[in-house]
Amino acid sequence: MKILELESSKGWGGQEKRTARLVNNLPDEFQIFWGVAPDSQLYHRRKEIRGKFFPVEIRKSYDLKAIWKLANIIRREGIDIISTHSGKDGWVGAILGKLTGTKVVRTRHLLLPIRSPRSFNWSSRVVGVSQGVIETLKRGGVDPKKLHLIYTGIDTEKFRPNPSARVQFRREIGVKEGEVLIGIVAVLREAKRHQDLIEAVAPLQGVKLVIVGDGPQRHNLEKLITQMGLGEKVKLVGARDDVEKIYPALDIFALPSRHEALGTALLEAQSSGVPVVGSRVGGIPEAIAEGETGLLFTPLNLEELREKLKILIDNPHLRKEMGTAGRHRIISHFSITSMTTQTTHLYHQLKEEI
Repeated sequence: MKILELESSKGWGGQEKRTARLVNNLPDEFQIFWGVAPDSQLYHRRKEIRGKFFPVEIRKSYDLKAIWKLANIIRREGIDIISTHSGKDGWVGAILGKLTGTKVVRTRHLLLPIRSPRSFNWSSRVVGVSQGVIETLKRGGVDPKKLHLIYTGIDTEKFRPNPSARVQFRREIGVKEGEVLIGIVAVLREAKRHQDLIEAVAPLQGVKLVIVGDGPQRHNLEKLITQMGLGEKVKLVGARDDVEKIYPALDIFALPSRHEALGTALLEAQSSGVPVVGSRVGGIPEAIAEGETGLLFTPLNLEELREKLKILIDNPHLRKEMGTAGRHRIISHFSITSMTTQTTHLYHQLKEEI
């Protein structure tokens, strides 16, 4: 079966990583093709991603040049299913489906309300990465009969407890014996609310906070850390390609986002045996089994966030229990195998309809 992946995004965030991870782990029966911008991260990383890449710039929702080029690829290669992910490629893919008679699967990775349901309803199926995303799409007018929930799957062998990595990273950033290390791995965007985590941690004793990631809020966060005199307590280490060696070093992982489709970093942290604290928004309550693998708090509520962090800071036995339970839950509910099995089943259903 031949799948054409369309992605107009040029970045390398959770959405692109999820798509690449899914493609790399689909069964051999699938042949993968890509239509992505030549200056995109996906195209730059094409040697490590399965499939044949075509450089196609999708500049707008009705990009006639891209539609013409992609239509030729679909006919020449005999594409069975078009897979889309973002706004512009979602429209282009939906149009191509109508023009060529090809089945289209639209995946929604974001929790944000949609502007129009039309391109979604023109698609054959619409995948949501969490039930929160599914409900948002329903409210936006997407046909419920087209909707399918497929949770993001992560590599539970890559993200696992690692005692040696724990010692090495804690030494790298100067964590003292007995200190509790809290961490967040996320793009430095306002919606992730890093500033809330910094302010929540500020008065707590015996803790350090490490912020992993880069993005538009970096300067503002550096300024806040300096103004609050937290240079020794809060460490910004920038974007890292070895986060699988950072998660095991943490005692607590926190994600205080004000909106989140699911929170892949929460899954990776739990897979690494780390208890988590997350805001009660979007798909986060689906990623965390409250009271079992982590704790939830009301978004933007600094006092409640601090209270939940303190519960775990003061109780190392609870941290260990939740860390163990978290890894077991991720293996059973959010593995790559689960994601690829469900996607394979969906593709087979569509193939039968062709």
